[in-house]
Amino acid sequence: MGKLLCLPSSTYNHDSPSSATMQVFVRDFVPSALAFLMNNETEIVKNFLLKAIRLQSNCQKTIDNFTLGKGAMPASFKVHIDPKRNQEKITADFGESAIGRVAPVDSGFWWIILLRAYCKCVGDSSLAERPDCQQGMGLILNLCLAEGFDTFPTLLCADGCSMVDRRMVSSKLT
Repeated sequence: MGKLLCLPSSTYNHDSPSSATMQVFVRDFVPSALAFLMNNETEIVKNFLLKAIRLQSNCQKTIDNFTLGKGAMPASFKVHIDPKRNQEKITADFGESAIGRVAPVDSGFWWIILLRAYCKCVGDSSLAERPDCQQGMGLILNLCLAEGFDTFPTLLCADGCSMVDRRMVSSKLT
């Protein structure tokens, strides 16, 4: 599934029922991405990295009533395909559909790790040196290394765990 999201839209079957909506999680894609790098399918990984960084900077990041910091990376993203118009729409998910609807603090770190692996594999750091990637890394580090993190998962879920079925805070504050 993740490979399809990172290929040009002309390379996969738009008529397939399973391709109407596809979703890939940043954390879950990393092992597949490493396999793609080992198989010299580097363009797939590059496309994934670029799509994720664009979503980091171009989306409103909220979970319930909380607004996430600028550096938050999406937990996942969905590609909605309209085969009649041959158009794609990418929608970022910043934790709304995750178990416990928890802020995705690890996605940014996984993105940085994958970017490093990509650069080492291709022997070229030009992708990491791009202004959008530099800004994205800076935002991730500023967010996660700050003294306080307003939407850290342990503040938003019961008993300080990150995989829960309910939030400590009601989404309807009246």
